[in-house]
Amino acid sequence: MKFRTTFAVLIMVSVAQAQMAVLGSEVMTQVPPAKVRTILQAMGFEVTDKPGDNSTVFYFQLASYKVSLDSHMSFMELQLALSDRVSAALMNEWNRTHRFTRAYMDTDGGATLESDLEFAGGVTQNTIETFIKGFREAIPAFTKVVVDAGGSSGGAPPPSNDRPANTSSSPPGYPPGSAVLNLLDGKMSIRYDGQKWKQKPTNDPTRFEFTHAKGDGYVVVIAERTGIPTDTIADIALNNIKKEDPYARMTLKQMRRVGGVDVWFQVVEATVNRIPVTYYGYYYGGQAGTIQVLLFTARNLVNDYDHDFMEFLNGLRVAY
Repeated sequence: MKFRTTFAVLIMVSVAQAQMAVLGSEVMTQVPPAKVRTILQAMGFEVTDKPGDNSTVFYFQLASYKVSLDSHMSFMELQLALSDRVSAALMNEWNRTHRFTRAYMDTDGGATLESDLEFAGGVTQNTIETFIKGFREAIPAFTKVVVDAGGSSGGAPPPSNDRPANTSSSPPGYPPGSAVLNLLDGKMSIRYDGQKWKQKPTNDPTRFEFTHAKGDGYVVVIAERTGIPTDTIADIALNNIKKEDPYARMTLKQMRRVGGVDVWFQVVEATVNRIPVTYYGYYYGGQAGTIQVLLFTARNLVNDYDHDFMEFLNGLRVAY
């Protein structure tokens, strides 16, 4: 417990943001199946395969579901095929509101989710890993919104008397246990799991902090009225981390469409006060204002928090 407290205090001093641009990785325009197998196994997946004339199909578990990865030399395709019957309208709604994946009814009316990655412009191992992780992040929403549409589970948690004034618990239209952090007079908000994240009091009206229920994951949200360009915010984030560790390494930088706007997603590895730390961050600046959403933990715990970190980040919404 003492380590957790010390860790949070030490890192909070240096926290401002995070990012992720691939550095020092081999760029490939063709990726043979043997390389794909190596990448999948390095990510911890138990893989089976079915070689074909033009490609090899790998099968493994992703977000508790069996998926297939059709590996060609010049591209790959991930697919989740479910037996649950769905309507064409529901598939169209998914495609209208979600990027980077496509959903459709198979010949039996079952729900199918797919995503492709082309290699023509050059990819790295980190690119492929991020592609797979992105598909994994889409699966829970797909099974919840598409397959289980109209269903409900569980009950609402008991009301809390110590919830900060700028949050609401289980708002209408959200799953039980959800909470919303309202920012900049409603111009921005973040939906999060109130059972996983506990908000901490701060004296700065532009800064909001959370601690994970497990105790080793942390969030800092900074929201300001000044509309600084998104690219500038992302660059400032990395520079702030490098003030604490000049050797901080950005391992991924990716533009994503979240909550109706384009944000930079960055992942940075640094050593702060001799503690290896990994930062995940979303950065946006525009008419609505500026927001930095930074999550971090000790580097050896990243895999434990990856899903919850991305869930928190993807709860970001911008009104305009």
